[in-house]
Amino acid sequence: MDTLLRLLSYILTRLTLLAIIVILIILAIFIGYDWANINVIVNEGLAERADVILTNQEPADLSKFYTQNFLDRDSLLSRKPYENYMISGYDHRVKMKKLWVWPWQRETSVIIEEVVTHIEGNSKNGDSNNDTIPAWESGEKIIVMEKDGRWRIDNIILTKPIELEKDNQVGKQEEQLDQLQDQQQEDNSDQ
Repeated sequence: MDTLLRLLSYILTRLTLLAIIVILIILAIFIGYDWANINVIVNEGLAERADVILTNQEPADLSKFYTQNFLDRDSLLSRKPYENYMISGYDHRVKMKKLWVWPWQRETSVIIEEVVTHIEGNSKNGDSNNDTIPAWESGEKIIVMEKDGRWRIDNIILTKPIELEKDNQVGKQEEQLDQLQDQQQEDNSDQ
């Protein structure tokens, strides 16, 4: 009788351990799937939104990434700050800072840093000397994601703006340093 109890105890502990491992594996798979999905939606959605706003395109494709509620109240889409400009190029960067989601959640927040620099273009009026292209709202942002069958962006909240003047000076200095290093390497290879 004592051996039967020990055998049952051994089997139950092993089954419990196996069940916990299986649950953790399934949980990790669902978390990984949601993380990857959210990461793609945020990166591609923000890039598509920046492209639509900067180049004055129709926002038809944005419904893949954003809820209709957000598209209706997005101030940059409604104001169209770049409609008087022909934008020929820009640098858009998104850096994911914080992302966490449980498989049973239908809403989550993602903290990102979005920066749009080097916006190049001309005024449509032809008066390029007086018109300066408006700066993008670069900075740390909270992205509110909503899941209704698939993840979509429901809100973007700017929490900490980034001053780009200093960043541009640092970037120019880094570019100049890189150019000097390249010239030195070319000079060394010629000798």
